Amino acid sequence: MSYPYSGRDLFAEPESYAYAACAAEDYIGAWKQNRNLSISNLAARMHEEPIPPDAVYSQQPMNTTALSTLLERATTAAALDPFVIKFEVFRRLFAWYCDDGRRHPDAPTADLGTYILFAECLCELAEKRSSLKHLSTLLKLCDALASQASNSFQPQDAIRLIDVLKRECALVDRMLQAA
Repeated sequence: MSYPYSGRDLFAEPESYAYAACAAEDYIGAWKQNRNLSISNLAARMHEEPIPPDAVYSQQPMNTTALSTLLERATTAAALDPFVIKFEVFRRLFAWYCDDGRRHPDAPTADLGTYILFAECLCELAEKRSSLKHLSTLLKLCDALASQASNSFQPQDAIRLIDVLKRECALVDRMLQAA
């Protein structure tokens, strides 16, 4: 069996996960194989040249806050959960948000580094609170991140994503042992 949530860009073509294809006997093995392949590809990226920054992210409008800043401030589940909901519903987040929590109409989608920051926040909550809700969102986010070509990531982001994928695997192993 191949992992059903691979082979396509899950940010461009978001997966609904309705009736998730996880009942197959070797589903977990295919998932682990997918994550190990991603880690291997990202490890090669760590030593390559950085990608020039995209100018669109530096054009943040007044009266908005960068998602990365909001995530850095989100030290509790209550602070992070609005973004969990946004990701679960739309399978994407945006670079800037207004004070009312809505995305700015001119905001581009978040960059990969910001999605990795979101994944790191999810890891923290899932690890500290054994939160299945945050683990579920982390699994879907990691599917989307793993669906990206390794050369799409900055080298430092490749290192961070490798750490996130390893933490995700440890969380799943812990959940399976508890079951």
